[in-house]
Amino acid sequence: MDAPAPEVMCNQGQDALFICDASHDPMGDTMRRPEEVPLSRHHPSRLRLLPAALSVVFALASCGSPVPSGPASADPVTASPGSGTLPDGGSTAVGLSSFSGTSEDVKYTFDHPTGWRVQDTATGGPPGSGAVSVLAPDGTVMASLTILVAWGAECPCVERPAVHLGDMAGVAPLSKSGAFVVRSMALDLTDFPADRAENQWADNVKVVTSLSMDSGPPPAALVPRLMYGLGLAETGVLASNGITYRTVLFTATRDFSTLADARAYAASEEHRRVQEMIASFREGTA
Repeated sequence: MDAPAPEVMCNQGQDALFICDASHDPMGDTMRRPEEVPLSRHHPSRLRLLPAALSVVFALASCGSPVPSGPASADPVTASPGSGTLPDGGSTAVGLSSFSGTSEDVKYTFDHPTGWRVQDTATGGPPGSGAVSVLAPDGTVMASLTILVAWGAECPCVERPAVHLGDMAGVAPLSKSGAFVVRSMALDLTDFPADRAENQWADNVKVVTSLSMDSGPPPAALVPRLMYGLGLAETGVLASNGITYRTVLFTATRDFSTLADARAYAASEEHRRVQEMIASFREGTA
């Protein structure tokens, strides 16, 4: 049986309210229940939350409750984009392509390995005008990018011990939230089968690598559905909720049977390329 955990309604004052079981889910691998409300441009009248200052939100959404101590990562990696070498000294040079798009008034560009391709996950607009996914040659989704007018989630926020697997510095600061890192976090729900079922995880351990405006110490615990970070981009365009900035969610997820497998992946060349791709996100078009 799962160890009991307190359920805490997450309230970040007047600026943000987290609703863990009813919100837009940028992770891409969790089905929304019927009562869930996506916070996107397609349903502006149904927004549950119009945050006045998302900058107070934890980039990895630890809900503001007292953070229990959790297992620390063994030597998390702090890297710079484009390091270009393997531990044995071999070259990791790979051809890069750039993708540019405009979504929710944010013009953006990011680089990706030439063998990967960008695919729109929203319909009804020109390419790059909505959420996009980056696919490997075999069709595996390597990362997803969504830009929202507003972001929010609420729930009984039950946190589980988290493991930090490393950060990589972003190449260019965002216009609203400033410098960012690409942060990799892991949760191991081996001992919490009910949590795995509730969040519809494919396996015991999930690794989330995401753009995060929170470059401070990583949290010791996270809510399983809210493992990702976010950034803010200023547009100068007033939205229906009275704000001019937009929320950037650029995330990659992987599932593993064990934490050891997750740590091995975090040290892999594929993971480094994912980090570099997210780190290359910048405002403006190529």
